[in-house]
Formats: sequence, C-alpha cells, structure tokens
Amino acid sequence: MYTCERCGAILAANTDQCAYCGTVSAAARRQLQADAARQQAVAAPIIAQQAIARRVAQMNVEQAAGRSLMWGVLSPFFVCLPFPSVLAVLAHNRARRLAKEGGVELPTRAKVGYWLALVSGLGFVVCFVAICVSVYHDDQRVDARKVELAKIIAAKGTTPVLDHDFACALAEKSLLTDGFAGSTDTGSFRELECAGSVRILKERAEMTDFKLRTSSSSDKVTATICFKHGNSWFVERTGTTSCDLGQ
Repeated sequence: MYTCERCGAILAANTDQCAYCGTVSAAARRQLQADAARQQAVAAPIIAQQAIARRVAQMNVEQAAGRSLMWGVLSPFFVCLPFPSVLAVLAHNRARRLAKEGGVELPTRAKVGYWLALVSGLGFVVCFVAICVSVYHDDQRVDARKVELAKIIAAKGTTPVLDHDFACALAEKSLLTDGFAGSTDTGSFRELECAGSVRILKERAEMTDFKLRTSSSSDKVTATICFKHGNSWFVERTGTTSCDLGQ
C-alpha cells in the first residue's frame, strides 16, 4: 500500500496512477523516463543515418538539377541538334526520381531546364519538318523543270544544229540530273543562268559561261559545259575547265 503524493488517497502497492486524481506515481514516472531514454538511445543512430541519407539525396538531386539547367540553357543554341534537349530531360527525370526517393523537394532549376528543353525540342521538330517540306518542294520543282527541258530536247530530235536554246536545255537538264562540282543536291540549285555562247568545232562544242548557285556556294559559280554529237547532241561532261576542243 502507498499514499498518493497529491490527494493522499491510499492505493495498492502495484498501482502506477491514482484512481481519484489521476496523478502518476514517482516510480512510474522514473520508469517512463528510463524507457524514453532507452528509446532515444536506440533511435539516435537511425535518425543520424536518415539525416545522412537525406543529405546525400539532396546533393545528388542538386547535381542532377544543375545538369538539367545547363543542358536546358544550351539547347536553344543547338535547336537543329536535339541532343542537349534530350540530356536536359534525362537529367530532370533523374533529379525528380532522386527527389522522390530521398523525400526532398525538386529544385526549381531542374524544372527550368526541363521547360527550356521542351521548347527547344519543339523548335527542333518544327525546323526538321520545315526542312523536309522545303526539300520536297525543291525536288518537285526540279522534277517539273526537267520534264519541261525534256520536251524542249525531244522537239529538237536528232537535229545536227546546236543552237543556243538547245544547248541551254541540254546543259540545264544535265546539271539538274547529275549535279555539279560534287554537289548532287540539285533541289538546292538556284538562279541557273545560261548566258554563255556556244563554240562548235566539228562534232564537239563548248559553253563556258553557264552560271548557277549551289548549296555549297554563297556566290554564283561558273560551269563549263562540253557537248558531243553522236546520233544527236548530248552533254559529254560538266566542270570548270576547258573542253579542249582542239583545232
């Protein structure tokens, strides 16, 4: 038996709390304090490990977020190349996954890098589609022009006379079919100008002033067209050197 230290009620010896006023006995308080101390001692290493893990996760998230921002900032400068945008998105996804696993907040710079990458990626898609459309229209234009030239050439038949218009049609069709000076992107050929005169010597002929602009030249280049007569006139070769007709 013992007496409650607050209200004086007589209580059984194994009673931890007074049934009348609810006061917890001194012995019970000491036991609770001892239990709390033991629990704190057990939890301290776990809390420390969690803090370390959280700090490591925060550092990894910050690193991934920094990479996402870096590639996102670079992506507008490489709008025709998608790899910076792809790397920015990959870094953002890594930062988001690490943030979720580590229970930390995703940094704003990871989000900024992600949106910059999306905008640049959209720009790349638009640029790519525009290039494809432009190439398609160029090819269509060249094909239509070659059909027109073929009609002009066919109208001349096997005539032995190589006049200026006939020579120009042969030269232009050859250039649009076979390319010039290593450039076979004939759809990019612009401003073809058949201004040169035709010099004929027996079964061969030469035109030294056919001008055009190719994809690899900022200024117009001058082509020399060499002709030869067999069953009909045809282009023997195109280049930048003389046809060497001889005497």
